[in-house]
Amino acid sequence: MAKDLFNFEAEFKLGIDEIDQEHIKLVNMLNTVHQLITDGSKSKAIEYFSLTIAHYVVDHFAHEEAFMARIGFPQLEDHAKVHENFKNAFIKSLPRLANYDEAAFRAALTDTFTWIVNHIGRTDRKYAQFYLAQTQQPPAAGPA
Repeated sequence: MAKDLFNFEAEFKLGIDEIDQEHIKLVNMLNTVHQLITDGSKSKAIEYFSLTIAHYVVDHFAHEEAFMARIGFPQLEDHAKVHENFKNAFIKSLPRLANYDEAAFRAALTDTFTWIVNHIGRTDRKYAQFYLAQTQQPPAAGPA
């Protein structure tokens, strides 16, 4: 059994339960893709990736943007544009993934891993800090 690529608690926890629960599902999905690849089940990894993550990302972005609107996050519009760009690129890759195009899979997987690290690990911390400052909660520890 392969070691997980991501440790949610150590790398991505924001300290906002409703968002953390969604992020942990996404991180676990990517850990599952990694496990399938490690086990030599690349076609199952492509199928799982296409069927789960594509739908989950769309739902998650909607929830996250609704949360930012509720808390009055001033950078919501910019954040939503970043979501839209990622979502559009991901959706654009789906037809090639449906044909088990390994190059498209590698590119989509790389983009998603990069997204997890940069977006959840860094960008999402901005609205988390905004929210936690309003509620007087200490921010969750994150990557340096």
